[in-house]
Amino acid sequence: MTDPLILVNPATGTFELTDLRSAQLPVTDLSAHRGDGIFETVLVSVGAHGATVVSRERHFTRFRASASALNLPDPDQGLWDRVIDSLIAEVAAADPENVEFGIRYALSRGEQDANGAFRGRGWAFPVPVDDHIRTAREQGVTAVSLDRGFDAYIGSKAPWLLIGAKTLSYAVNQAAGRYAAANDADEALFVSHDGIVLEGPTANLIIRRGDHLLTPNPEAGLLSGTTQRLIFDHAEELGLSAEYADLSLDDVKAADGAWYVSSMRTAVALRELDGNAISVDQTLTDRFQEIIRGR
Repeated sequence: MTDPLILVNPATGTFELTDLRSAQLPVTDLSAHRGDGIFETVLVSVGAHGATVVSRERHFTRFRASASALNLPDPDQGLWDRVIDSLIAEVAAADPENVEFGIRYALSRGEQDANGAFRGRGWAFPVPVDDHIRTAREQGVTAVSLDRGFDAYIGSKAPWLLIGAKTLSYAVNQAAGRYAAANDADEALFVSHDGIVLEGPTANLIIRRGDHLLTPNPEAGLLSGTTQRLIFDHAEELGLSAEYADLSLDDVKAADGAWYVSSMRTAVALRELDGNAISVDQTLTDRFQEIIRGR
């Protein structure tokens, strides 16, 4: 099957393979008109020893944390592992030469029945590593800073904002991307209302200052990054220390290197912010990409 889609029934712990091109989601599903659900995207790297799901455990841990934040049923890891493995097998059978692709898996609150109970629904499908991703990896990106509209560390005071949960409600993120494009930038960089750098709409930020890697504290109001933590795991072997810190826009502009990191793009150099050039550390960019892709 060239366009596989796996539908998941969380209540029964079962799933079925179908076609991504066919109609599957009823408009009454709460993900369709309220974005009431969660998702993850993992990178699959295929080598001589088979397929590796990059940061598989970390992604699922975050998936479960997001479910908890939304009061969704706790996802069954065994079920979702079988879903991911089945989808990898389908992609491999359809295209044995495909050595790198993503898998996006999601859980929706589903539909509400006449008694007020919810019937959850899940799904998973492959995502290609396209030319846009490859270009960003090779050439880096530019960004424009945008006010996120709240002060840093507001999450502890307002948990209903779901800061730190990876939800299907991505309208703001998409709007930020369009605004960046309209202002001749590749990406947006969210900043808290009180001036603390947060994250991109779909990526975490890491900077290098001397022999230190720095990234914003997730508690400041951003999604905890699986790729960022993978890089931090390898900081010592790169001869670097790694820590969380509150960063200003000036800190980013003056950095010895800056990167947007995410599952699909791996690590891409941030070479310009608000029209200000940022030093590009190509050697470290290459090493980050190798570490993330397991090569």
